Amino acid sequence: MHALIARNSLLSPAGINRILSIPQEDDAYVSLQEVLTKFQDIKKFASEIHTEIHLIKPILKLLGYAYESKPKFFEEQIKGPDAALFANDEERVQHSPFWGTEAYYANTLGILLLKRYGRNLEEGISGFYLEFENRIPLYQTLHLLKKTKASWGFLTNGKHWILIKKPVSYEMRLISIDLENGLFENSHETLHLFFQIFSLRGLMNTLPGIMEQERMGLISLLREKKTSIRNALHGLKKKKEVFPKVIDIYSELFPDKALSGTERYLLENNIQFEKQYHTKPDDINEYNTSDISAYLFNKKGYQADFNLEDVLLKHRSRDFTKEDLLSLKILDMTPNFGNIASELIESIAYLSFILHYKEKNTFVAEWENEVSLKRYITDHLLFGIEKSYPAYDILHNMLKSRFKTEAKNYKFGNPLIGMSLSDVLTYFDTKNQPGLFSKNPVGFLDDFRKMFTHHFSLSEKIKEDLQIREELEIKLKRYTARIGDAMDIITSTYFNKSIDSKKIQDVLSNLDSDESAWSNLSSQGWFRESKGIAQRNGFFHFELEFPFLLGSSFDFIFVQPALQHIWEDAFPLIEVTKAYIKRGMAYLKPEGTMVIILGEHLEDDILQKLAQSKRYETEIQKGVLLFHKKSRSLIE
Repeated sequence: MHALIARNSLLSPAGINRILSIPQEDDAYVSLQEVLTKFQDIKKFASEIHTEIHLIKPILKLLGYAYESKPKFFEEQIKGPDAALFANDEERVQHSPFWGTEAYYANTLGILLLKRYGRNLEEGISGFYLEFENRIPLYQTLHLLKKTKASWGFLTNGKHWILIKKPVSYEMRLISIDLENGLFENSHETLHLFFQIFSLRGLMNTLPGIMEQERMGLISLLREKKTSIRNALHGLKKKKEVFPKVIDIYSELFPDKALSGTERYLLENNIQFEKQYHTKPDDINEYNTSDISAYLFNKKGYQADFNLEDVLLKHRSRDFTKEDLLSLKILDMTPNFGNIASELIESIAYLSFILHYKEKNTFVAEWENEVSLKRYITDHLLFGIEKSYPAYDILHNMLKSRFKTEAKNYKFGNPLIGMSLSDVLTYFDTKNQPGLFSKNPVGFLDDFRKMFTHHFSLSEKIKEDLQIREELEIKLKRYTARIGDAMDIITSTYFNKSIDSKKIQDVLSNLDSDESAWSNLSSQGWFRESKGIAQRNGFFHFELEFPFLLGSSFDFIFVQPALQHIWEDAFPLIEVTKAYIKRGMAYLKPEGTMVIILGEHLEDDILQKLAQSKRYETEIQKGVLLFHKKSRSLIE
């Protein structure tokens, strides 16, 4: 039973095993079983009040809490917590007169939100206009945690109990336990876990101790790995070898074989690590950095220095709706390990909870379920470009581990090296005539845009449309690959001066040629050499990787210019920041916002230089610098 709990928890299996090793308290479990068994007789018709009186209160008493229900006469526009938890009755009585104030909640151990027995805690109630009480209970709890600033949140329907921990930036669901299954299976193990985790002693001592022990162990392990990498790099540099050079040598030895993601990962991590780490939790693979990093992010979370929700809602009108929020397109140009990606998912999910639909009686089931909502955000709103394969692997691992979804819109490449579709035509000599059966590149690229527009307009549910989509996808895949090759050839001229304009003309003139002609062209040595340069340097062409850009742009672009990998040479921060701005602004909507995350690396003089831009409007907020296009008209 505890293995299932562990998979749905931010507590590791090793942490749960440590809890299970605590001596069992048989008397407490017998009392807990008696309360659960007695409630079975009334659970079919139990209201929220029945659940509170006959189940929740007796269980909380067994867990050791002093419990104070919300006064019935206490009215607010948005309902507050159903109860507050204290360590003892003396503290409860002392602070009771101040119910509802910030000072009151500051002296509680946590808050509790309860629902009628068996209600789904991760879904809103369909068929109703979603006022606060009908929305997703889990997000009701998160909202109340933000509002009260309490450290712990309990959410329960009597059957399921969810414990939520509030760190600095956002709330985390620590664990969910099904008490009823534990009762029916006569599982002392489940009751033991519940008692040790949800009890007063668990909240004050057991959990903080285990979480800190695991966090420090993982940090120690990552530091050891970092030291090993730095030492290995130092040795390689003495031999005038660095990772990019290793990859260059590989490409020279195997010119016919492009590096896969795994191969590049292995080359970049060609280091022998020590085999013994005694601080490692049992379930973590010590040789898999992505496992460690993803686990560490899940445990602690990334503590941003700015309020992401304020950034997303800045300059939005009062009638900004859930539909408006969930139609945004957001680019993370520097995902790294996924710190901002996880923040975006959590913040957008929370904002979607507090925003109303455009139409009062609207209900979208996919948006009113926690898991499917976060999957929708990842699939439709978020896009990213990561230039390091180790970080790319960690990012995907972390998002899958935490949000149970694939980061399909996060691609590998260097966002600063590439070109746009409109730039391609500037390299075509209009005097140069294409082949007899080939189309002029101008017409070819125009048709390419129209095909994608047509493809996006077709339904995936109508049989006739589906057939046309499949036919278009075959053409688009072939044309995308050829245009990508052309862009790589052109971009490689900055690295290889042997590629002359005639070769570029040959490529552009043959974009619409038959397969044999294109195959002959692409098999030539200079063509393959250029593709190797593109592969090694991660050329990234936005419109090919994110086709929606052929007809639209991003609403937000997030950049952390100070991020640097340990195998990279130092770079001038102000210059690379300007490079990100110049590259990203081309794909930002006129009313869009580029968010430069400053961190601790941008000093005041650099900040002032960026803020004095003549081409863009700038706003300074805590931890971030916001850039807008000059022609932008703010929405009030």
